[in-house]
Amino acid sequence: MGHWSEGLVDEAVKLIGDSPDRQVLTDMLVQAGREIDVLSGRTFQPLRRTTSVIEPNGLPFVDVPGVQVGSMERGAGVWEVPDPVDGEIATVLQVSPLPSPGPSAVRAADALWVAGQLVAGASQAGRLSAEHVLRWLGTSVDREKRKDLFRRVMDPAVRFYVPILGAPINGWWIQIARRLIWVTSDTEDEGRLIEPLLDKQTTEGQIPPLAAAEAILIVAPITRHPADWAFTARIWTEQVQRPIDRPWRRLAKAIHGHGIPTITLDPASTSYEIACQVVLKGYWHGYIEATSRH
Repeated sequence: MGHWSEGLVDEAVKLIGDSPDRQVLTDMLVQAGREIDVLSGRTFQPLRRTTSVIEPNGLPFVDVPGVQVGSMERGAGVWEVPDPVDGEIATVLQVSPLPSPGPSAVRAADALWVAGQLVAGASQAGRLSAEHVLRWLGTSVDREKRKDLFRRVMDPAVRFYVPILGAPINGWWIQIARRLIWVTSDTEDEGRLIEPLLDKQTTEGQIPPLAAAEAILIVAPITRHPADWAFTARIWTEQVQRPIDRPWRRLAKAIHGHGIPTITLDPASTSYEIACQVVLKGYWHGYIEATSRH
C-alpha cells in the first residue's frame, strides 16, 4: 500500500487543471506528505489489526502510534487512554496500575508547567542523549542478556522503552522515555525521528542498526484508575536538523489539529521558557483551554 498522499493525486489534478505530469505530481505529494508525517508524529495509516509486545521497564504508560479506542482485547492488563482532542484514538496506553490514586490534582496547565521544567532539567543533565540510553543499557542489562535483548528489539512487534524520568507530582504522573528500534528495511515508519546509538563496526565490518526514537513526554492525572486523560509530546533537541522550505502558516492548522505536540530544546532557553512552551503547545493543540481546569 502506498503513502496516504498518493490518494490526493486526482484531486490535485482537478485543482491544477490542464494536464500535469501525474508521476511528478505524485512524487511531490509523497514528499510533502512524509514531511507532514514527521512534523505531526503520525502516519495516518488505514485501520488494521496488529500485535505488539510491550516492555515498559517499570513505566506505567507508553506511547503508541494511534490505537482505535475499543479495539483492544479485554482483560490484558492494558488500558487505552483516549486522546483528549480526538477521543476515538489513543496515543497512550496504561500498562500497569498506579499505587493509591490521589484524591485531587492540580490543573492540567499547572501540571504541564511542572513537566516543562522537568524536561529542561533532564536535558541539562544529558539524560536525553544517546549516551544516556547506552549507559542505561550498560547498567540495567547484564552482558549475557544483552544479545537476547537485541534479538527482541529486532522484532518489529516489540516495543522496548528506556525510562528516562518518572515521578508522581501534585496528583499527576510525569514521565519521559525513549523506544529502542532495530532499523531495517522492514521497520515501520511511525513519523518519529530516530537517533543511531552505535558507531563502531562489528568484526564483520557492519555497524549495528540500533537506534532510539525521539524522547516522549507523557503527563497523566493519577486521581483514578485507569487514567482517563493524557498529554503526549515529542522532545526535539538541538541536534535535530530538518530543512524548512514550506510556509509554516500552511501547515500549522493541520499539525495543531492532528499532530502530536513537539517541544524543541536549545541551550539558550531557561527552564521557565521551556515550561511556557509546553503549556503553549498544550493550548495550541487543544489539550487545555485558556482557563484550563481538570
